[in-house]
Amino acid sequence: MGWVPRVICNVIDIYPFRRMNQHAQFLVLRRKEDRGSPLHAWQAIHGQVNGQETAVEAARRRIHEVTGLTPSSLYSADYVGQFYDSQSDVVVLAPAFAARFDDDVLPMLASEYIDYAWCDLEETTARLPMSAQRWAVRHIYATIALGGEESALYQL
Repeated sequence: MGWVPRVICNVIDIYPFRRMNQHAQFLVLRRKEDRGSPLHAWQAIHGQVNGQETAVEAARRRIHEVTGLTPSSLYSADYVGQFYDSQSDVVVLAPAFAARFDDDVLPMLASEYIDYAWCDLEETTARLPMSAQRWAVRHIYATIALGGEESALYQL
């Protein structure tokens, strides 16, 4: 039997959005340079699941830590991102969430970020560096962000 990777699920991804004139816009954040991300990379909200909290609790906490805001609705995005962490030799699974905000909110960014933008689908996918992130945004746009009966199935 060959190498069997260890699989962990201790991180979450959150894709904030708002509805504007029958369209959805996603909030992307520009991160300060640090050890884990390219210089000024644009991204969604990412976070660790701490202690005994659930992934949903971690998503709510991390949204507030990063933006200073509380979403009007939170959804399971019906997607789990995955990547290989070569430093730890583990496969990481990251449940994805979508967070709806009112159209007039202004985020108060945490210190690890230097900028934010509300972007339409095409601009959002152009800014996000990872294909899994782009796929998640497209999926959220089609099933949740535009509203409709299907989006209610994912609301938490």
